[in-house]
Parts: sequence; C-alpha cells; structure tokens
Amino acid sequence: MNQKKNNSSTEVSERASVIRVGTAVYLFISIFLFLAVYDFYQGFILIGNPPSLESKRFVVFWIFSLFPCALWIMGLLRALDGRLPGQLHRTVIRVCDSLPHTIRVVLVIILIFFTTVLFLYTSFGNYQFIYWLRLFTIFFCGFTSAFLLFYRTIDFQFLIKASGMVLLASVVFVLGDWMTGVSDYPFSLSWSEGNRFWDYSIMFGVDRYINPTGETVIPFLEAGRQFLWALPFAIPSVGIWGMRLWNVILWVVPPLVLGWAAVFNRKTFRREWVWQIGFGSWCFMFLSQGPIYPPLVICAILVVIGLRQKNLFVAILLVALASYYARISRWTWMYAPGLWAGLVTLIEIKNPSFGNKRWKELIRPVLMGLSGLVGVEVIARLVSRFSQNQVVVEGNVVLAVTDSFALKQPFIWERLFPNPTYAPGILLGYLWVGGPLLLFFVWMIVRRYWKTNWMQNMSLAVIIGTFSVIGVIISVKIGGGSNLHNLDMLWMTMVMAAAWIFRDWLDRGLPGLSNNKALIVIFCLTLVFPTTTMIQYGEPFIIPGDYFVTSSLEKLKIEVADAQEKGEVLFMDQRQLLTFGYVTDVPLVAEYEKKLMMDKAMSEDKVFLDGFYEDIQNHRFSMIVTEPLRKSMADESTRNFAEENNFWVYWVSRPILQYYKPKVTYDEVGVQLLIPREK
Repeated sequence: MNQKKNNSSTEVSERASVIRVGTAVYLFISIFLFLAVYDFYQGFILIGNPPSLESKRFVVFWIFSLFPCALWIMGLLRALDGRLPGQLHRTVIRVCDSLPHTIRVVLVIILIFFTTVLFLYTSFGNYQFIYWLRLFTIFFCGFTSAFLLFYRTIDFQFLIKASGMVLLASVVFVLGDWMTGVSDYPFSLSWSEGNRFWDYSIMFGVDRYINPTGETVIPFLEAGRQFLWALPFAIPSVGIWGMRLWNVILWVVPPLVLGWAAVFNRKTFRREWVWQIGFGSWCFMFLSQGPIYPPLVICAILVVIGLRQKNLFVAILLVALASYYARISRWTWMYAPGLWAGLVTLIEIKNPSFGNKRWKELIRPVLMGLSGLVGVEVIARLVSRFSQNQVVVEGNVVLAVTDSFALKQPFIWERLFPNPTYAPGILLGYLWVGGPLLLFFVWMIVRRYWKTNWMQNMSLAVIIGTFSVIGVIISVKIGGGSNLHNLDMLWMTMVMAAAWIFRDWLDRGLPGLSNNKALIVIFCLTLVFPTTTMIQYGEPFIIPGDYFVTSSLEKLKIEVADAQEKGEVLFMDQRQLLTFGYVTDVPLVAEYEKKLMMDKAMSEDKVFLDGFYEDIQNHRFSMIVTEPLRKSMADESTRNFAEENNFWVYWVSRPILQYYKPKVTYDEVGVQLLIPREK
C-alpha cells in the first residue's frame, strides 16, 4: 500500500514538474514570438506610419492574427494541464517519420541558409526590422533543424544540439554579411574604406602612383596591420573586387583557424570532429562581436602553435615573434602574447605549487611569459637598427607611421552608458558579450569540472581584470566606443582560456554535460549569445544605379583633368580611385589624407593644422576631392559619433569651406569637388 502511495506521489510530482516547465517554456516562447511579430508589424505593416483602421494592411493583419491568437490560447491551456509537451513530440515524430532522410537533410540546409538569404539577399531585408524578428527567425530555423535531425529524443540534451544548429546558422549569417560588400563598386563603401586601400597599397604597390616629389611616403598606419592587407598588391593586376574579397578572408579565416588550432587533436578527430570544428565556429562568432583585428588573432595563432611545441626553444621563438608582430601592429598589444603564453602554460600544470620542490614546474610558464619581452625589446631593437619607425613630419608630409596612443585626445566617458554612438554603452555591452563566458568559467571552477587552484584562478582573474580596465579606457577615447573592438585583448584572453578549458574537458569526456542541467543551460547560453549580438548587423548591399555610378565617375574624371591644368589636385578622400586606376595621370599629393586629418583634429594639433590652413589660404590646390562637407554641428545627444563630427567640422570643414567652395556634389556616391573661392 505504501509503495502504491509513493508511486502515486512520484507521478503527481513529475506531472507537476512537467506542467511547470512546459508552461514556463511556452510563455517564454510566446513573449519571444510576440516581440518578433511586433517588429514585423512596425517595420512591414505600418512602415513607420501610425495605425489606422482605414489601412487595408492594418485590417488584414489583425484578421489574420485571430487564428494564431486562438492557437496560442489552446496551446496555453494544454501546457497548463501537462499535455502539450507529449503531444508536440508525438506530432514531431509523426511528421519527421513521414519524410525521407534525404528530404530532411535538404530542409535542414535550407533552414540554415534561410535567415541569411531572407535578410541579406532579398529586398525584404531593406525593411527596418529592429531586432526581434531576425533573432526569432534564426532561432526558429536552428531549433527546427535540430528537430528534423534529432527528433527521436527530445530531452535536456536536445538543447545542446539545437544550440549547435543555431550557431551554425549564425556563422552562415555572418559570412553572408561579409560577402555582401564584395563588389567592384568604385567608390567607398564606408567612411574610411577607400583611403585604407590606399594605405595598404603603399607597401607593395607604390608604383601605382605618380609621385613627383620622389619622397618616401608611408601612410598613417602601423606596419604590422598594413602588411596583411598589402599582400594582394604584390599582384599588379589586383582590383578593388579582389581587395574586398581579401578583406573578407582576413576577417573570417584567422578566427576559424585559431579556434580549430587551439583544440585540434589528430588522434581523436574522427570521434570528436563535431566538437573541434564547433569550437572553431564558436571562436569565429565570439571574436566577430568585437570585431577583433586580424593581426591580433594571428598573434594568438602563433602563441597557440608555440604552446603546442615540446621544444622549449621553438615555443619561446614563436611567442617572441608574436609579441614583435603585435608591437608593430598596435603598441597596446605588445605584452599580450607573452601574458597569454604564461597564463595558458600555468593552466596546463596540475595544481601548481611553490612547495615540495614543485617550483621547477613554474619555470616554463615564467619563460613563456618572459619570451614576450624578447619580442618586444630584443627583436624590436634589432629590427630598429635597420629601419625607422617614428613620426617624421617634413613639409607637412608624413614620412613614417606613428603608433602612439594620443592621450591628449579627449575621453568621452558618457559612452560607458547607453548613447547614440553605441546603444547599450560599453559597460552593458561588456556584460552582454563577456557575461555568459565568464559565468561558464566560474561554474566550471566552482563545480570542479575544471580543477584549478588559487594560483591559476588568481592569474586568470588578474589578467582578465587588467585587460578589462585597459579596454574600457581605450573604448571611451574619442574615435572609439561604437563597438567593443577596443576590448580586443580581453576577448582574446577569454578565448585562449576557453580553448584550454574545453580541450581538457573534452579529453575527459565532457563530464557534467550529460546530467547537470545548470551546466547544460550555461553551456548553451555561451554557444548562442554571440548570435544575439551579430544578428542585428547586415542588410542587402545597395549601391546607386549603374547610371549614377558611371556618370558620376566620368564627370569626376573630366573635372579633375580640367583642374589639373591649373594646379595640384588633392584627393583628401576617395584615394582608391587612384589606387585602382579609375582616375589616371594625376600626381599624388600624399599629405592631408582624411583619416590623418581626423586624428589631428581630435588631437587639436595646431602645429600640423596651421600648415594645412596656410596651404588652403594660399589656394595651393586647384581642387580638393572629399566627402560632402557641412558647417553645422551635430547634436551630441541624438547623433552617433557626434563629438567626432563636431571636431571635424570645427577644425577641418569650416576652414576649408572658408577658402574653397563646392563646384559639384555627387550625392549618390558621396563625393564633393571643391575649388578655390575667388575672394
């Protein structure tokens, strides 16, 4: 009798648990769906107009909404009595069983690409869907794909499979977003794209320009960063399409290689290939949230390769090279590779200690950490004997690149909080991007799935904390704060730590991931949270019609040729037109490039700018090619990059427009031609 009562009590308890979980999940999905529908309603039905009963679209929308509302009420009632989960699962099994395996695989492929095609490669993506519709679509496609492939067993483990499918769809989406910009459109696609192509071309393609002064011209860019993007210019025939494709390759391939190289194990690859390739995909998504500049990722790849070498000398050499490359790419990066190497080598030691003669185990972490100094100090000093890496200003021509951090530029501390330039603000963005992974670290340590001691925990906490402070401070310097890329050393540190945690965890068979529900939830959140960041970006690639592009370019060439007969023509902007031969036979005026001018304006560098003012007062240039210039200041409370705009207007736009006037403005392509004022 007691046994029957116990069984009955257990059944009641299990049924109550099913009802609670089913109802909670149903309500969560309902809220998610409501937000997506509201986005669709605002962006597609109303298109910014206030609702009106006279609108046919408004009436049709609500008529068609009655049936889904009725289904939602019926589903809620079934969730409350515990029947919904079982009925849904039986329905899923019945539907999937009726489909051949090949058909299901084809449907999965379609679903994986659906979000990318819909929002990035059709006109539907041009509508201003704020956020939730995109997020719901990619999650729906990911979970439906998982149902089609793993429909037999729907349990807590299913969340991992569904999260993996969402991750895969997200990787496709981000790749698709990058590829939308690969075109042969001759004008700049962004504020600095064209002039950066000019920067890159100088290293291996300087013969593309007519340089009447004969002086060596080095652009306003660090040599390490310049080198990667300069490689295509070793091919004389490379055009703007090829350069844009190479740009995509640099942003996409290194993060994938880093993630794969960090966890790859040839002996177990056949058995663990899903996990190993999956980590590479997650690494790409996580670092895309910065996004992290490729040179720093390549430094991390060198460190990973070094750490996997048994030969200590080879390991030290690779870390030293990584540190040197970091130094010549961006000076704030120079100590990061050594710190990564020391941290990860320390993590690999089982319960490191100073006692019982175990201090000898700490020699390798110390040497790996100090090897970064070898690259920064020794290699850098040796190289400096044969090359120059300082700023030399002679006749206002920049002859060598600076890598100085302009501390005299203002810091905009308001960007720590929600603002027009970066909606969530740096602090909230930090928590959103780094929070799930930090929670994963803490949970693995506290629950002893990753067994560390105080020395390892303290080292990890100190390095993460230090890079957090540095990244936040750099992010609020004027010119930054529109995303989280200045927290690059932090994100790379977290990825390196995650790779070694995951490797150790995978080697031990992923303990806890089969039965610990809290760990499964945290793991899934870590997998899919990059999706919640990246899904908001990207739209169909829209350029002006061929007529506007062709006619603007032809007219510009004629205007420049006429102006050239009267004097020098300054391409302050759109220098890629010279780089790729769209405009020919125009001598290069190297100074006063737009990015450099912006940096000098934000620094309020009066010495440099006085030289520029003297040149424009004397009408040195017969024409200036630039973006459309404005005299009006921006409202700092409503416009993104308002502070930067106002520095530009005060120090550059207004002085130029005092002595030059627009002759013609090609609004469709964002180009303005200025000529001297008569008075």
